Amino acid sequence: MTVQSARTQPRIAHTPGFQATRRVMWSLAQPWFDSTALWAMSRWYLPLSRAWAAASVSDGSVERFQRELPIERINPAARFGLSRALHRTAALQRALRSAEAHWEQVFFAPQPVAQSALFNAERRRRQASHAYMFARSGFALLRLGADYPCVRYEIPSPDRTATALRDWLDDPTAAYLPRELPKVEVSQRLEHPKFSEYWLRFPSLDAKYGNFAWAHVREPNGIIDPPSLVHVHGLGVEFESLDGVEDDVDPIVAMGVRLVRLEALWHNRRRLPGHYGGESFLSRQPVAGIELMQAVAREAAVLVSWCRSTSRGRIAIGGTSMGALSTQLVACRAHEWPKAMIPDALWLVTTSDDLGGLAFNSSLAKAVRLPDELTKAGWTPEGLAMLNPLVAIDRPPAMAPEDIVVVLGQRDDVTPYSRGAAMVAGWNVPEQNVFHRALGHFSVPLGLLGDQGPLLRLVARLHTGSRS
Repeated sequence: MTVQSARTQPRIAHTPGFQATRRVMWSLAQPWFDSTALWAMSRWYLPLSRAWAAASVSDGSVERFQRELPIERINPAARFGLSRALHRTAALQRALRSAEAHWEQVFFAPQPVAQSALFNAERRRRQASHAYMFARSGFALLRLGADYPCVRYEIPSPDRTATALRDWLDDPTAAYLPRELPKVEVSQRLEHPKFSEYWLRFPSLDAKYGNFAWAHVREPNGIIDPPSLVHVHGLGVEFESLDGVEDDVDPIVAMGVRLVRLEALWHNRRRLPGHYGGESFLSRQPVAGIELMQAVAREAAVLVSWCRSTSRGRIAIGGTSMGALSTQLVACRAHEWPKAMIPDALWLVTTSDDLGGLAFNSSLAKAVRLPDELTKAGWTPEGLAMLNPLVAIDRPPAMAPEDIVVVLGQRDDVTPYSRGAAMVAGWNVPEQNVFHRALGHFSVPLGLLGDQGPLLRLVARLHTGSRS
């Protein structure tokens, strides 16, 4: 086989079914989709997720479930369906645990494993995880017959927050500074015609974040020293737990770029017992928000350093929504980091500079009643200012403006467009690197499924810019 340079940008041919799915999803990239998506998320998906999360620690018991999710009255029809949903969820959870244990044993075996065994282990894991995730639907009758919060809030008071974050507030620079880098374990590779995929894991940088941090890698075949994108997903986005679902950045692999997907804290394999993916980020604001962003910073530093050790190509970090908010904070705090940990480029989709203000002003925060819960705990928008030393975007990113590529939705009210646009303008990002779309927060990523102009711009910078 002829070895290709990264600059040749080979393209991976997807199946007709895959392309049809992308076209359907792209067709939803319309302004009306955003209000519909927000309503469906806050009124259905998150409440069903809350019930599903309660079921995950109930082992089929209605009594345990009601201790996890107190509901004053459950009508008889819903109660009958509830018992069935609880037992089904418990069975699917057991199947997933068995599949995951087998998957880990196979992919991290000390000796080479046959491709057929790797493929079967991954298919089994994906299918078991997908079925478990969709067990949420079993709680639809319960949702029709009862109203309950979609987030299990445990908001700390300002005094408790000041105590919890005291060390970081005393030395904000140290809050995001990477510590000694852990050893990164690389799984066995699953080979495809045009790319290979494998997983990385390394000890979590804090015991309270679980045993391991994880990343899923897709690497184009036949390319010497490919550039890399270290990508962080949005809040509650768990593609690693679903089967046959692709993201807006997946085409970058066909453009000759290695895609390294970090599983953000409290998502996928890192969900806390009794919580759904991302719930912990919402439930303990503002402390949890800072904890997640600190974890992303330190874990991104590990992955950037690993990328440098395995390829001479340039490295971008970035993400969508929560992933964009956290990686832009990394980029702005990385100036004093060791050179091997500083990325070369930045990719942001739907972002804002007002991280503290989002807790009160974001339409998503309002839809899940976060401002009300913060107020009950004694917070005000002004009071959140005490945390500014930890979350303020008070200096430009560590990379050159021409190496920053941004996609913004002009109708975005989750991460408000005006704040994101002003921030990017302040960084002097070239006009050709900023893509303004007449869409909202949820429709912007869908639009990227059919509009690869922004990704192509990022890839151009990864191929032509200079490495740090």
